[in-house]
Amino acid sequence: MAETLKVYMARVFSAIDVESKKLVEELGKVQDRIDLGFSPVKKDKMHITLEFFQDIGKKEIDELKATMDKVEADSFTAEVSGVGCFPSTEHIRVVWSGLDQEEKFQRLYSQLSDHKIASDNKHEFKPHITLMRVRDIDRDEKKKLRRTLREFKNHRFGELEVKKVKLFRSDLQQGDSRYEELYSREL
Repeated sequence: MAETLKVYMARVFSAIDVESKKLVEELGKVQDRIDLGFSPVKKDKMHITLEFFQDIGKKEIDELKATMDKVEADSFTAEVSGVGCFPSTEHIRVVWSGLDQEEKFQRLYSQLSDHKIASDNKHEFKPHITLMRVRDIDRDEKKKLRRTLREFKNHRFGELEVKKVKLFRSDLQQGDSRYEELYSREL
């Protein structure tokens, strides 16, 4: 009897988890203030995405783990402050909070992306924590959202301890994502 070959393909991303409950609660205040029925990132899923891969197999996942093991970076602390949006205030699709220590994040990203696997990142890496995804926004909602963005533009939310990088598998289920941690690497 022929054995069925099961092909393992996954949506995978490397990330830094936001593990501080205090920081998550502070960031949640922006989500609560906006309250326009958009898709806020669940508090237990807040993270900084480093790289995203649409459909990769076990071999590629193993290569990503090996790349993570080669990273030479110390842990560091970053200040989380302000809010903004991508791609612009005219066409809001993502609401995010920013981080300082951009040079350290860029060095970490550079080491983690030093592999031969094609990433599905659509934009240049900019360290941020996604707070909300926006779809179909009318003029009044856009005005309210812009007011909230101005209100929190320079707000200091707290510090993020960057101590480890993780590799997650993401499965879409009924409009929500379920994350499974595949690998973790201390800095």
